[in-house]
Amino acid sequence: MLLSFLEALAPVSLLVFLGFLLAKRTRWLDSEGLGLLASNLALPALIFISITEMQSPASDLFYLMVVTALCIAIGAVLVTLSCLAKGVSPRFYVSTLVNPNTGNLGIPIAYALLGPEALAPAIIISTTVMLSHFTLGTAAMSGHYQWHKLFKNAPLLALLLGAVCVALQLNLPGPLTQGLELLSGVAIPIMLLLLGRSLADIHFGDKQQLINLSLLSIFRPVSGFLIACVVVHFAVLDATSTLVLMLQMSMPVAVMSYILTVKFNGPKQQIAALTLTTLPTSLIVLWFIYQFRFSLV
Repeated sequence: MLLSFLEALAPVSLLVFLGFLLAKRTRWLDSEGLGLLASNLALPALIFISITEMQSPASDLFYLMVVTALCIAIGAVLVTLSCLAKGVSPRFYVSTLVNPNTGNLGIPIAYALLGPEALAPAIIISTTVMLSHFTLGTAAMSGHYQWHKLFKNAPLLALLLGAVCVALQLNLPGPLTQGLELLSGVAIPIMLLLLGRSLADIHFGDKQQLINLSLLSIFRPVSGFLIACVVVHFAVLDATSTLVLMLQMSMPVAVMSYILTVKFNGPKQQIAALTLTTLPTSLIVLWFIYQFRFSLV
């Protein structure tokens, strides 16, 4: 069982490590255009193709988004109350401790552990979390938010377009579909390479602070998993979506939280540390889900 788990994670780990090495030894991943290519072209293509190939009505897609949003909302309330109880401002911690790394880590891991049928629900969940980053995250960290920017979010537009095609049973011309499939094929490798690059850019400061953050890092994956378990107990989801939600909610702190923290002049070293210190706990939770996946659904 452990060997199967490690074999499933090996391709993901190798690409992340390759991205880390390339960032340390070359400038191949330095271009901002690479990230824009992944987020504005390859990922939307992957979302659209996965949604249109998913044999589920549009209402099921929306339902999974609502269930995911409920997990996020419960987590946000718990983090806010915990911060206020300790006299700490939740400004930079709500989004960080609630929104997991469901994109460049969660999607590949769900695909690796649960197979191709997990790709579509993983993408739906990841898109919902991405929306949370750019709504809950930016609103909390900046103190305000311009809601019209949602309509410029390429992954969200791809999700909505895919849902419309599913609802209306529309089929794109063959050459266009094949072109989108080719483009979507580079999404996961690029996201993993960029994750490795982001990890290579992180620098740690106070060791005592790192120890404290290591203790705090247990909260992100464990609370996400437990909240997902409670929510799916009451929600009506198929077995694959249930497991994918548990996996995705158990991911470590997202690199996007670090990026937003830097943008809004927050405690970037603390958040950077959390992107790494939450990883070991997350892997333990993932191993638990993978080992007991048949009894969890």
